[in-house]
Amino acid sequence: MDDITLLYGDCIDLLKEIADESVDCVITDPPYCLGVSSNGTKSSMFDNRMVIPFFERLFEEYRRVLKDGAPLYINTDWRTYPLQYDAFCRCFSMRNLIVWDYMWLKAGTYYRFTHEFIMYGTKGKRKRRFDAAQTDIWRVRCINYTDVKNKLHQAQKPIELIQRMLLNDTDKGDLVLDSFMGSGSTGVACLQEGRRFIGIELDPKYFEVAKRRIEEAQKGLFV
Repeated sequence: MDDITLLYGDCIDLLKEIADESVDCVITDPPYCLGVSSNGTKSSMFDNRMVIPFFERLFEEYRRVLKDGAPLYINTDWRTYPLQYDAFCRCFSMRNLIVWDYMWLKAGTYYRFTHEFIMYGTKGKRKRRFDAAQTDIWRVRCINYTDVKNKLHQAQKPIELIQRMLLNDTDKGDLVLDSFMGSGSTGVACLQEGRRFIGIELDPKYFEVAKRRIEEAQKGLFV
């Protein structure tokens, strides 16, 4: 896998091994809503504010490894976004908050959930590359979470969603980073679109899932 690098371990530590200004795009999906229940109330295990220093370190590392003008797409939700916003804006230019309408009804006490957010920003100035007619509401059906066979990760994103980011903001041969690789969807999308990929995953189970899935994609066994 010459164009694919998969790293197992803590992303803050492993990001330090990536060269300065070597990455063309970050597409990633950090853990959401740490410390809150599905209805938005705090759990007894965590205080949400405890994750802010983590995001500060994470975004500083992204700024270091990204090339000037490079884009970022950070998946998030309404509970986690406020914890990320200030740290993100200290490192990057916030360009938009994309609404991903996943065309599915999920749980929710105070209105059921039908969308998540994607923070879109750039490292400094960047000329828009995609069609000006595109809106900030993306309707892409999520993975069917009742389909046990195809559900590889609890937060698995559809390939089509990631492909839109790649086609809007990267070229063939560009290097894309996902430091929360999960089931490897970003890596599969990069293979399909001819992009190079660095994936980092902390959970040994999902690291193996992503590795196997990407290897199958290389052999043409996975769609």
